[in-house]
Amino acid sequence: MTQIDQITTYNSFEQTLNQVTWPMNLFSDESHDQMFDQQNSIVFPHLYRLPHINEVTSVYDNINTSVTPTQDVSSMSASLDPTDWSAARAEAHKMLDVSLDFLENARDRPAWVPIPTDVRHRLLHENLPEHGKSITEVCKDIVDDVLPYSGGNTHPRFWGWVHGSGTVGGVIAEMMTASMNSNVGLCSHSGVLIERQVIEWMRQLFEFPSETSGGLIVSGTSMAAVILAYASTQKHVCIAKALELLGLGTQALRLVPVDDQYRMNIQAFKNMIEEDRQQGLIPFCIVGSAGTVSTGAFDNLSELATVAKENNIWFHVDGAFGSFVALDPTRRHLIHGLSEADSLAFDFHKWLHVPYAAGCVLLRQISTLHATFSSPRNYLVSTRRGFASDNPWFCEMGIELSRPCRALKVWFTIKEHGIVRLGQSIAANCNQANYLANLLSKYDFIRIFTPISLNIVNFRLEPHELNDANPETIDIFNDELVNDLQEQGIAIPSTSRLNDRLHIRICITNHRSTLADFDLFVNAVIHLCQTRIASRNNRINT
Repeated sequence: MTQIDQITTYNSFEQTLNQVTWPMNLFSDESHDQMFDQQNSIVFPHLYRLPHINEVTSVYDNINTSVTPTQDVSSMSASLDPTDWSAARAEAHKMLDVSLDFLENARDRPAWVPIPTDVRHRLLHENLPEHGKSITEVCKDIVDDVLPYSGGNTHPRFWGWVHGSGTVGGVIAEMMTASMNSNVGLCSHSGVLIERQVIEWMRQLFEFPSETSGGLIVSGTSMAAVILAYASTQKHVCIAKALELLGLGTQALRLVPVDDQYRMNIQAFKNMIEEDRQQGLIPFCIVGSAGTVSTGAFDNLSELATVAKENNIWFHVDGAFGSFVALDPTRRHLIHGLSEADSLAFDFHKWLHVPYAAGCVLLRQISTLHATFSSPRNYLVSTRRGFASDNPWFCEMGIELSRPCRALKVWFTIKEHGIVRLGQSIAANCNQANYLANLLSKYDFIRIFTPISLNIVNFRLEPHELNDANPETIDIFNDELVNDLQEQGIAIPSTSRLNDRLHIRICITNHRSTLADFDLFVNAVIHLCQTRIASRNNRINT
């Protein structure tokens, strides 16, 4: 029996540890490495059984400090950890309170604050720091110059674009994600399993086949959409970017006309396929929309799936935010046929309010991703067991090798709220859209784009005083109203062009919005409209 074998028979773990680590100083470097490997095989099984992680740390410290350095190593220390952990902990607690106050009191500040000139100068023209500040000073810079001028989508009246409004759980999850600092591109650790669980939940939600489907979490839908050819005129800008990324260019994108409700015209799509084939072109993909960005319209996904199968065309669904009506029983019918898609892209950071950025792509045949992105590497080789296990690695299914743990905040959000509550929040936003439309309809000079199929309200003010004005002048009038609302911090709407005319666009993906917010908004719109008309009349009269 060897010395190592004899040591493992000792009853006392501490005695075993000392017996192993003490002789290590006596060995050469090569023998030292071999002994360290043997030592680990003894120590780590014991560590794994310890009930508290602090005990693991203390034992591991004993292993490392048992070897006395033969020279001064202070010049070789590169630690970026705090020299005063107590002070750093206190500052971190304070910043957590600042973060929670920011969310809790979102309603008490303007919807948006323009960045003052002096703050803009500090943010853009600071010299490259040669020596660092204290963590307290850096945190103060954030509180003074960054947080007050954030994008505004945490405010209850942020309705300009499809941005989620964030949650307390998201703050906690992001903090834990940063603490773990995992690369989820490869190997076996909790971040990998969390992402696989989230993908499995999404597979179940969207009814993709369990045997062959899969996916991965990416930074957003724009990253997930990489294979396209036909799309409606209401497609998202990421579709064109995807074709450019593929090297095909936008000339490979065929825009299909829409009907009067801004849904893809299926017959026109069929005609275009036939015309293209007669010209020797090869259709390879159709993109259906589950909630367009301008109006929230849904293409007939079931019919598109049928056409795609008949013509052997890849069927991709852009479900950036609208796909999550799957959680709302009263609107789930809008995505009928989505489960027949070959691929689906959607964002968690929109209607699930997960912190930016987290999107997802699901494929009916996950082997397609592996066949496309997997490549042999002589320095990154997966194994059947050990740290390099849990195959296939996510880096073999996408373009990212270094991948943050985006899944934890999604996992946390779903576990904290559950799909029923998340669905209720989505339904509330859709109901609020109808409430807003009813408020606006009381004014005969406001034109509302109908139907309102989801959570987006487009409207246009055409005051009687401007009856003689041309449409372009009224476009400018509405655009200026939007700027007034934003700059005065009342609300953040955006604009869209429908029927070649500018509309004010309210897109409600905000769990903090209440009916009172829409009452306030409409009153402000009418007041600003009257103010602008009065100012115009004064200019004319003088």
